[in-house]
Amino acid sequence: STDPIEFDRNPTKKKDSGERDYNHRLHSYQEETGLTEAVQTGTGQLNGIPLAIGVMDFKFIGGSMGSVVGEKITRLIEYATKKFLP
Repeated sequence: STDPIEFDRNPTKKKDSGERDYNHRLHSYQEETGLTEAVQTGTGQLNGIPLAIGVMDFKFIGGSMGSVVGEKITRLIEYATKKFLP
């Protein structure tokens, strides 16, 4: 995950405010949740019906949608469309 717009780097913030930048927060949430990103995607079956699923964990930066999350959701939708999966 990258931070191209330098999220949370407000020049008016005091450097000693104790607030952490996005990259530090990202690593902290990865350690805390055991997840690499806010969304987990995959395929499976529900009552024997094949499906594609994406689940966001609000504990991971409030389910924040960064570039990796957007990419994973897009790939899931494209895969499901190609395979005709709900």
